[in-house]
Amino acid sequence: MFGKNQNRIFLLGANVSLVLFLIILSNLEILPMGMGDFVFFAILTLALALYRPGWVFLFFASTIMLENINLAPIELGIAIRPYQFFGGMTILAMLIRLLAKRLDFKLARLVWPDYLVIVLALAGFLSAIGSPARGVSLKQSIVLASFAALYFLTRNFLQTSGDIKKTIPFFLSSSATMVGYGIWQNARFAHNLPSFEVMPGRSNATFAEADWLGIYLSLLLAVIYSLIFYLSRKKEASLAGDVQISNFKFQIFQTTLYSMLIATYALLILTVSRSAWLGALGVTFIFLFVVFTRLKFRPGDWRWKDVIGFKIRIIGALAISVAAVYFFNLTDFQLGNRLQSTGTGLQKITISCQNEELSPNEGDLVPVEELENIGCRHIDLEEIANEKARGNFVTEVYRDDPNVSIRSAIYGKSWGLIKAHPFWGIGWGSISVYLGQDERGAGLNASNIFLEVWLGSGLIGLVAFILLWMVVLARALVDFLQDDPEMENVGIFLLLGFFAILIPNLFNSGIMLGYLWLFLGASFIDNKVKK
Repeated sequence: MFGKNQNRIFLLGANVSLVLFLIILSNLEILPMGMGDFVFFAILTLALALYRPGWVFLFFASTIMLENINLAPIELGIAIRPYQFFGGMTILAMLIRLLAKRLDFKLARLVWPDYLVIVLALAGFLSAIGSPARGVSLKQSIVLASFAALYFLTRNFLQTSGDIKKTIPFFLSSSATMVGYGIWQNARFAHNLPSFEVMPGRSNATFAEADWLGIYLSLLLAVIYSLIFYLSRKKEASLAGDVQISNFKFQIFQTTLYSMLIATYALLILTVSRSAWLGALGVTFIFLFVVFTRLKFRPGDWRWKDVIGFKIRIIGALAISVAAVYFFNLTDFQLGNRLQSTGTGLQKITISCQNEELSPNEGDLVPVEELENIGCRHIDLEEIANEKARGNFVTEVYRDDPNVSIRSAIYGKSWGLIKAHPFWGIGWGSISVYLGQDERGAGLNASNIFLEVWLGSGLIGLVAFILLWMVVLARALVDFLQDDPEMENVGIFLLLGFFAILIPNLFNSGIMLGYLWLFLGASFIDNKVKK
């Protein structure tokens, strides 16, 4: 399905070049393409997909993180991300080969969770009928249906653990390129150079905002941890004489994985996304718990030595990443305060006051609206020197974290809408009619993926979505506990990926992100499949 092994290096090189050039062309505003270029590129890609559909699928999987790059000409009036483009061309090529009876692999056998995806997609159209923004909801329902199509595309190309192993190098090489670009963004910002960031000082890499990047990095951590576990199991088998793996290859693989772990930690810090930090913490805890217990209840089966070794290496990688962020001055955010505000609901800010006697004491809790009354104002860190030079008094105080109050208001309005429309919801994308827009002009969402699904597809869609996630979790546990090393590795990946996506999405609504559907599509592999 994926071509011969001798093509792997060429394809990997082409993959990294493709991702890098797409990022550069987008930053230079050469993308989106003109209509003629787009049609020509589509014809070439379709020809390649007809020749080797597996190759174009690999490009689909490896561009899954390019969320803020649009290939579609302006005349089309829609955005087509690279992974949607490659995925669509692969689906079209499969249909043509199927009609010509030239499809050289068996289509995946439908399992009952697949029908849950179909129900979720159809439920959006039903909810759109009574939507206050029917046109928007119908359009968004079509978009969600396209993601469901990408799910089924993934189901057909990732049918066994061997397929996943062939795809991972492409996924990781693209991710490494994206992580490097994200760190480069903040390095540029630190030197007052154009950084192409949506919010200056918070890297968003190839995503529309930093929070979406953070969720992706949590999933990337799940992949890296899974590979570290896989490598350690291979080393155990090698020492036992069951398999052969050279010490040189082991050291190369281990060094590569831990180097990528350090870089991923660093970029995760630079997103300043607390929901992503929480997701990463949850994934790390689950990983260490699984390494320690192997999900067995007998203390005699627990691996004390293994978990201590992993803890030391993970803490070491995190320490290096934190040191690099501060040593190279990659962020101006007060990261400690950002982390603290998650638990306290208070945010430390810097203020400048004209009269020191009337100014609040350092560490006081001060409503922002009262600052002007006492001759003070909220300032950025880079303004401190100028304010002191003017003779103003500069100090740090606390305020109620605006993100907490905004999210609370969103949850309140979302629950109110659910109570008013409990069964059918209000259709995808309609909630922004009630919630309004953020400072960038983008429509606000429910800030919780389950609330978003309930509002977008009604109770039917919500039940289907919850059942789908429950099946993923069950499959992860069943696969891990099988007496099959390959499925054990798949199981830990699914388990970590489950929490990597779920935890941050309790505070976000990432239902229309490509990597969510790629992960779901990879969740139902079967090593008994014969191709």
